[in-house]
Amino acid sequence: MFLLFFPCECILPFSGESIFKSKYYAELPKRIKALSGSCVQIPCTFKAPETIMKNTERIFSCWIKKNQAFLHPESLVVFNESSNILRGFHHIEILGNLSQRECTTVFYDVMNNHTDNYYFRVEMKNPDWKNTYQYNPINISVSGKLDSTVNYICSETTVNLSCSAEAPCPKQPPTISWSNIPESAHITTQLQEKPDKTQSVFSYMTFKASYKDHRKNISCTATFPRNTPKDTTVEIPPKETHITIDPSDSVSVGTNVTLTCKSKASPSNDIIFSWYKWGDSKRLDYREQMTFGANRTNAGWYFCIAENEYGIQKSKEIHEQNMSPAWIIYKCVMNKIATIYFTGYKKK
Repeated sequence: MFLLFFPCECILPFSGESIFKSKYYAELPKRIKALSGSCVQIPCTFKAPETIMKNTERIFSCWIKKNQAFLHPESLVVFNESSNILRGFHHIEILGNLSQRECTTVFYDVMNNHTDNYYFRVEMKNPDWKNTYQYNPINISVSGKLDSTVNYICSETTVNLSCSAEAPCPKQPPTISWSNIPESAHITTQLQEKPDKTQSVFSYMTFKASYKDHRKNISCTATFPRNTPKDTTVEIPPKETHITIDPSDSVSVGTNVTLTCKSKASPSNDIIFSWYKWGDSKRLDYREQMTFGANRTNAGWYFCIAENEYGIQKSKEIHEQNMSPAWIIYKCVMNKIATIYFTGYKKK
């Protein structure tokens, strides 16, 4: 008796998950150094099922910080195209063409607290397929200084010097300068790609040694452009977290009401906001402001949570209550708790 085995790929159509997902991987550098106040470009390509790539209607990219599990409490989704999520960063840009399996990404204005492991995730719609490339994280190490390296080769009277510096942000590459440059020196500088697809700036100096160069100390310096704050940043967790309402006067049913989550923290741009309705664990929104139409279905208690790398704080609840069928909503704020309720008459 002969047993024949045929290779197959089993895709669960209802979830888009594959039991052979481990064969799909992302190509990323294992580690990249970045300069605080600058950007960091992450070279990235990924593998996915060929048939789904050809037929899918939309492809979305996602980056997860710290933990590869998409819904893990310790994980932080810093970027998700499918739901317009951007957390903890001023701006994240996908340079690669996802339909060509290119996911090169730029994180702008990185700071020391961005140092961590990051995982790439792809989500496809119609047909659905989702995968976090958990075996291929990239470690981003952010510091206030990046070093340069000098090498030299001497051949008879000709001296060849090379100075290199990493360029984690190719849009803002470092400038390399030399000291005590000999009269006969010829200098060339270029941006080069390394085997792991990251880039470095190389400066080459060639000159013929003479008695004038005796005991000369020749050195190179790499200067990195970056955005630096004028004042020293004091890192503090969210405090005085509360909610404001707009408009504050009476409005007609159907009018949009905007709730704003206010909190004091530093750095202020790294605050992550989350909105919840009391009794429901589902997050309603992730932005500082949440807007909804004034109607009965939105009745209930609302609160927001402000979070950064150094702590978390929850606001007091805001209450929207349906008193009776009505057309007017009246809001008042007392003791930092806002009550929203309906009056029993129709506005004319």
